[in-house]
Amino acid sequence: MRVRPLVRVCLSTALIPTFKVEEYIVVVIDILRATTSFCVALDRGAKEIRPVSSLRACRQLKKEGYLTAAERGAQKVPGFDFGNSPHELLKADLQGKKLAFTTTNGTRALQAVRRAKKIVAGAFVNMSVLLEWLRTQDEPVLLVCSGWKDHVNLEDTLFAGALATELEGDFRVNDDATLIAMSLYQLAEHRKKYYLEHSAHFERLVELGMQRDVKYCLRRDLHPVLPYYQEGVLVPLISVQA
Repeated sequence: MRVRPLVRVCLSTALIPTFKVEEYIVVVIDILRATTSFCVALDRGAKEIRPVSSLRACRQLKKEGYLTAAERGAQKVPGFDFGNSPHELLKADLQGKKLAFTTTNGTRALQAVRRAKKIVAGAFVNMSVLLEWLRTQDEPVLLVCSGWKDHVNLEDTLFAGALATELEGDFRVNDDATLIAMSLYQLAEHRKKYYLEHSAHFERLVELGMQRDVKYCLRRDLHPVLPYYQEGVLVPLISVQA
């Protein structure tokens, strides 16, 4: 009898060292907004995204011909081409371009799981493509919530719970963090915006006038592309017609 693989949730970047990431396929999650923006950029034709941890590294890549996106504390950093806004990337000409990206949380999480078996980026905007691919892998899956500056956040936990809930028939669940995320999703499934209106990062983005980004990041299946991390860059593993 086939033993179903595990699906587990890591609730923040700070908890990554408690997992043997090399045993898992890792899904990096940063709903507001990095992994959403990765999906937008690759679906808009970007050739690759190189996530880097520092502003200095991002500036250096600009000298090498990369377009650059930099965000700190939810705000665009002066001197770079873009911030971390999906709407900004939607309006940009990215076809065939290489993009260097540094953010407060999502790019840090990618760097922290680089020893994993396989690494992909997940968001509501590519959820169905992501689920379809995960079901074909037959490997343990770790859903890594980037969180906010090493703390747990609501939006990433909610999305991890959505993934775990939909994967439950094909995967086993046996840990409390995953059950917590699934329970949150089951409570919030039909009221996601209501729940997130009470989250710290929602309020942070609203104060900065980024309500449109929040609304966009909660929409499902807008970008049927799967950002796959290999040799230090994200490339589109799957890109199909919506």
